[in-house]
Amino acid sequence: MNKEKIIQLAIICVTIIIASFFITKTDFYIKDASNNQLPNNLITNTISVAWDGKVFATPDMLTLNITVEETKETTEQAQTEVNKKTNQIKAIIKEYNIKDSDVQTKNINVYPEYDYREEWRKLLWYRARHSLEITIKNANLENSGVWWKMIDAISKIWWVVINNIGYDIEDKTPYYTEARKLAMEKAKQKAEELAKIAWVKLLKPISISENLNTYYPSPMYKNTYAADMLMWWIEESADVSLWELEINLDISVIYGIE
Repeated sequence: MNKEKIIQLAIICVTIIIASFFITKTDFYIKDASNNQLPNNLITNTISVAWDGKVFATPDMLTLNITVEETKETTEQAQTEVNKKTNQIKAIIKEYNIKDSDVQTKNINVYPEYDYREEWRKLLWYRARHSLEITIKNANLENSGVWWKMIDAISKIWWVVINNIGYDIEDKTPYYTEARKLAMEKAKQKAEELAKIAWVKLLKPISISENLNTYYPSPMYKNTYAADMLMWWIEESADVSLWELEINLDISVIYGIE
């Protein structure tokens, strides 16, 4: 073997030795994706469950939606008569210690009405209409007869119509807390059962969401009316059935598993 070939072979050997040295110093590894310390957004194995929490509570508020109407030859006259009826309503509710701040005007309309049966339209009158909402707070609804007497008195005012009577609770916070706790406990129990059946370990929740649902029952407002030229007269007393409010929320939870 001549000298030149010996030098070439030596260079090749040295190159192989250097390359082997760097390769052995490189640290290659694969991290276990099931590690419980992984960030939540990297967990792909999950169990998703949902449950609803439902509690019942006695309402402590009544809301009355009232329409006051009048028709007159001018808008001013119609408006004046509506204001008189509104003042009558305020005088009635004042006897029951309802504050002015609990009476809100929701809508005011004044508009003409015509007879179109002739060749040309003929003005009949101007109609004024006010929509009011009365809130009765801290109402003892278990002894509700007093409020129905007030409702009867308001209803007997000419062309005053009570469109709706609603129940409500002024502060629902403790009831939502109770329903939320119940729903979360049931959702966790369901997830644990699923994990046990599937032979997997349940990790912490990685996503929680809720949806509020409250059921407002409509009172049974039993009145008999007789119509006379579009004007309503109350013939019997109000008889309202008190129901409970159902406070309901849905919880959806996604748990990581391994």
